[in-house]
Amino acid sequence: MTVAMSLTQISSRATSALAGSSLAGWFRTKEPRDRRIILGLCAVIGLTIVWLGVWQPINDWHTSQLERLNQAQNLLDWMKLNEAEARRVVKAPDTAGQRSVLPVITRSAQANGLKLNRLQPEANGVVSVVIQDQPFGSVMEWLQQLEENNGITVDNASIDQQGAPGKVNAQIRLR
Repeated sequence: MTVAMSLTQISSRATSALAGSSLAGWFRTKEPRDRRIILGLCAVIGLTIVWLGVWQPINDWHTSQLERLNQAQNLLDWMKLNEAEARRVVKAPDTAGQRSVLPVITRSAQANGLKLNRLQPEANGVVSVVIQDQPFGSVMEWLQQLEENNGITVDNASIDQQGAPGKVNAQIRLR
């Protein structure tokens, strides 16, 4: 009841304020036919303001939210369809990671004091390594560390004795 009273009070105060204004005086001087036209135009302008200022933005927001919902639902459906494949890829070992395998091979060789004469990536994640005049024990330790620490295995190896004792030349294919 207090809300109705306060609205009534606001309405009566606004009416009394407008009744004494020059705009109300101007309106009273017009013919009844002109007053109806003016009131009609005011109603059209008011409805246009309500339409453009309130209804249309709410309607546009509602439409954009429905589009976002549709896109999110489509994304969720796609994710559900591809979930098994994504899980399989995540669990699969990195066999084609040549860009990450090459630095690992190079760093580990340097850490073991070995000089790699040639390092060449091949198909299917295989890397060919050529080593010349290096200590046999260091080469074997390096290969063992590559397998234990990084999962890089020897696919094929050819190791020949060099002229100096304990020194070898090697051609190794790592996977």
